Amino acid sequence: DAGQVLAAASLDALPSWPTATGEATLAQLGDGQRVLRVALDAEVEGDVVREVWLLTPEVDGLISLGYLTGASGEFIVPDSVDLGRFSVVDISAEPLDGDPTHSGDSIVRGALEV
Repeated sequence: DAGQVLAAASLDALPSWPTATGEATLAQLGDGQRVLRVALDAEVEGDVVREVWLLTPEVDGLISLGYLTGASGEFIVPDSVDLGRFSVVDISAEPLDGDPTHSGDSIVRGALEV
């Protein structure tokens, strides 16, 4: 079930990652679940994982959806998440340091648009 596409985003590279590119698509599945599909093209080295987030446009609120393993992934967006408020997709590079907060090292970011 590919679902009905609700919104999409082109994910643009942030200054520390000038060659990175990405895209995101938000779909609603037949059972009502919302799924965010992301694809990322970026070289990440060392003890770093890539984490997918939803942010507010003002970056004053964020929700982690999980870790991206490989070049693409799918993440269920809980019904409790207000996509009108959390409309920006962000993929960050996170050190394996046990700190669950955003590292501040975003690779790509873009706003979901209908």
